[in-house]
Amino acid sequence: MEMNKHKANSVAQNSRKRKRKEKGIGKHNASVGIEKLPDDMLIAILSCMRLKDAVKTSIFSRRWRYLWRFTSGKLVFVDREMETENFKSWVNHILQLHRGRPVDSLIIRFINLVLGPQSSDIDSWVFSAIHKDVKKFELNLKRVEFNLPVQNYEFPNIDKLLSFKYPFVSLKSLILVHVDIEDEVVQYFLASCIYIECLCIRGSNATKNLHVVDPLPNLKKLEVSDCPNIQSMEINAMNIVTCTYQGSKINSPFMKTPNLRELTLGGLFCKSFIFKPNKHSSYSATLVKLVLNLNTRVRKRTNSSPDLPQLHSLKRLELNAVAKIRRGLLFFISLIKASPNLLEFRIELKYPTPDPLRLMPYPSVTWQQARGGFCHKKLKVVEMISFIGYEEERDLLDKIAEIAPSIEKVLIDTRNTYTRDHKLRRSIPREVRKQMKSNFRRSTESHAMVMACRFPLETKVVVK
Repeated sequence: MEMNKHKANSVAQNSRKRKRKEKGIGKHNASVGIEKLPDDMLIAILSCMRLKDAVKTSIFSRRWRYLWRFTSGKLVFVDREMETENFKSWVNHILQLHRGRPVDSLIIRFINLVLGPQSSDIDSWVFSAIHKDVKKFELNLKRVEFNLPVQNYEFPNIDKLLSFKYPFVSLKSLILVHVDIEDEVVQYFLASCIYIECLCIRGSNATKNLHVVDPLPNLKKLEVSDCPNIQSMEINAMNIVTCTYQGSKINSPFMKTPNLRELTLGGLFCKSFIFKPNKHSSYSATLVKLVLNLNTRVRKRTNSSPDLPQLHSLKRLELNAVAKIRRGLLFFISLIKASPNLLEFRIELKYPTPDPLRLMPYPSVTWQQARGGFCHKKLKVVEMISFIGYEEERDLLDKIAEIAPSIEKVLIDTRNTYTRDHKLRRSIPREVRKQMKSNFRRSTESHAMVMACRFPLETKVVVK
C-alpha cells in the first residue's frame, strides 16, 4: 500500500516537473522567436505602442536600444502640469533623437501652463512636423489663466513654409489651438495639401478672411472657433460633412454645402439662427445633428421670427444655453416643433451671475405660441443636464412630455456647478456653507424624482 502511494507521488512530481519544463521552453522559444524578427517588423510593432512605452523597450538589449527612434506611429506630448522648462526639454530631446519618417501623428498639448515656451522652440516643433512628413499635426497652446495678457504663438508665415521642399505634403488633419495663423497660410494648406480631411482653427487672432472653396476632394471636417478678428468666411465645399463656427456675427458662410450633416454654432453668430432663420434655410434642411451654444448674452434683441428653419432631417438636437431665474424656456419647444423627425433632444443650462444690461440670446414665448397644437411622434430620448429644479426647468420637461408621447427614455442629470459658480458669502461659517450646499443637492434630487413621476410608466427615467 505504501509502495503504491510512493509511486503515485513520484508520478505526480514528475508530471509537475514536465509541465514546468514545457513552460520554460515556451518562454524561451517566445523570447528567441521575437529576437529572430527583422528590425522592420519590430519597428512596426513599436509603432503601435504609446511613445513612452516604446522608449522603455530600449533597456531590453543593445539591439533594442535605438529601435524606438525609427517608429512611425503617434508622437504625443501632453504637459500634464509639467514645468515649462522640463516639458520643453523633454519634447526637444525626443524630437531630436527620433528619426522615423513618415510619422502618423505629432500631437503637442501645452494646456496647463500660463506662460508657454519661446517661439523658437515651437518653431522647431513645427519644422519637425514638416521633416517627419506627418499625416496629423495638432498644436494646442490653450491657456488656463484667461485674465493674463498672453500673446499667442505665431505660426510660420508663407515664406518660411515655402523654404522647405513640399511642406506638409501628406497632411490629413491640422488642429491649431491658440495659435495665430495668417489667412495666406490657411489658403496654402487648403490648396496644397490635397489629402487634408480635417482643418481646425481655434483662438487665432491673425485669421480674418477665410475662403474654403473647392476643389477640396477630401475635406470632411471644418472648425473655426473663437477667432476674434474674423470678418468673413466663405464655405463652398461639396464634401464637407461636419462644420463648427463659433464667433462674431458675419454673413452666412455656407454657400454650397450639399453634404453638410452635422453643424455646431456658437457666439454671436448663433443668435442669427434664432432671430434671422431665413439666412440659414439654404442648408438647414439637410442637417442630421445640430448643436447650438447659446452662451453669449446680448445687449439688444430683435423680435423672433415666427418661422424657424425647417429641420426636416434633424435626428439629434443639442442646446447649451445660459438661463435666468423666472425666465421661461418654452422657446426651445419651438425648435423641437421645427424638427418633425427628431429622435434625441439634449439641453444643458447654466445660470451665470445676473447682469441687468444683458439679455438671454433667445426669445420668451408663451405655451400657445410654442406648441400651436403640435404633437411630436418621433422623439425618443430627452436629456436635461445640470438640472437644478427651478420652476422653468420643470415646466419645460412637463411640456415636452405633453407634446411627445413617444418618449422612451429621459435622463435628468443633477450634477451641476451652480453652488461653485455662485459662491456663497465668505462671511458664512464654513460648516454652514457646507450644510447649505448639501441641502441644495438634496432639494435638486428631490425635484428630479418628482419630475420622473410625470412621465408614463413605460418611459425609462434615469436620475443621476
